[in-house]
Amino acid sequence: MKQGEWVVAIGLVLLIGFLLAALLPDLFSTPYVGTQPQSLVQAQTGPGTMMVDVAQQQPVAQMMNVAVRQPKPGLVLLQQAPKVNFKGVVQQLSEQPQSDGQLHVWLQDSKGIETQVSVGPGWFLHYLGCNLAHDVTMSGAGFTFEKAGSNPLVYAKRIEINGKVCQLRNDEGFALWSNKLR
Repeated sequence: MKQGEWVVAIGLVLLIGFLLAALLPDLFSTPYVGTQPQSLVQAQTGPGTMMVDVAQQQPVAQMMNVAVRQPKPGLVLLQQAPKVNFKGVVQQLSEQPQSDGQLHVWLQDSKGIETQVSVGPGWFLHYLGCNLAHDVTMSGAGFTFEKAGSNPLVYAKRIEINGKVCQLRNDEGFALWSNKLR
């Protein structure tokens, strides 16, 4: 054989050897069966456990606890937004292009209390057939993210106008007009 053929043949043999070593690592290692050698000792190190070889005085392996229940300082656990029911007569209707581009409705209930409701884009309401107008009675359900104040902004999940029910957001609060649900 020529010198180039020898190089290719030796390369193929080495490649097959490496593949076998990678696919069958148990053949080339000596795992601990049943018990650990007497020179290995477990040591608690903060949130995990470390295996230390006493004879050579060096760490062998470190195991971390992955099921930590305590949140880290500064992190807030997620909570579901409080659900809010609303009903009233539309007093004002406004599009908020500078903030979120959605229609906001101010409702006045039978006790005279006003509630601001973020409904959705006008084109989506038109598509659903939920036409908003002044002095129309609107009811529905939604949620709010604000904790302070007695009259927080309500994000409508569904609304009802003149017997027509329109679903605007899903249970998690994602807008149904958004392409992020696809």
